[in-house]
Amino acid sequence: MTELPAIPCRQIPLNRVGTLIDSIYAIAMTLLVITIDIPSKFQNAHAVSPVRAILMTDLPDIFHYFIAFVMLAILWYFEHQRFLSLKYLDRPLICINITGLAFVCLLPFTTNIAGDYPLDPLGAIAFEVNILVIGAMACAQWLYIRRKQGELVPDLTPAHVAREIRWSLVFPVLSLAGIAIALLNIAGSPAIYILAPVIMAVLFWRETG
Repeated sequence: MTELPAIPCRQIPLNRVGTLIDSIYAIAMTLLVITIDIPSKFQNAHAVSPVRAILMTDLPDIFHYFIAFVMLAILWYFEHQRFLSLKYLDRPLICINITGLAFVCLLPFTTNIAGDYPLDPLGAIAFEVNILVIGAMACAQWLYIRRKQGELVPDLTPAHVAREIRWSLVFPVLSLAGIAIALLNIAGSPAIYILAPVIMAVLFWRETG
């Protein structure tokens, strides 16, 4: 019986995938503003200060909008940094990347749920699980890259890759902490993500200082 030759893992051009990633992040970040609901003008027609009433009602939506926007901005930045180092993408890496992008597209939906029902822990958990998966996929990409470092990122040292893996763990760890807080029926657990820029600044200062 003749043995079939092995099919090589095809290399996927970076520019095509990079354009897709930029587009998805841009659309998701833009759609986040739609999660801020504006009540009908007749709903507050008899209010003394209708605009104030609307703004007070929309505070949870606005809070979750800014949290989600900052998270996506940071995640996009790290996607960009990863692509600067990559020589190419292979099939396993693109599958991990596409999985993460699927949950990036889902973030406006979970942001809307968390903002509309700020006192329901399940809404916060849905939001935090969403960010957990995105962060986990970012970490999984670096773990895979470490296995094929010589091929995918030959210009990076093992110490640099290890640093990127540590940085990618920030969002999953914060997400697990937020889920634990929400399970205790404590409102406002998504506020845990405010710590993300602080933690990353500390890591940057410790590792480059």
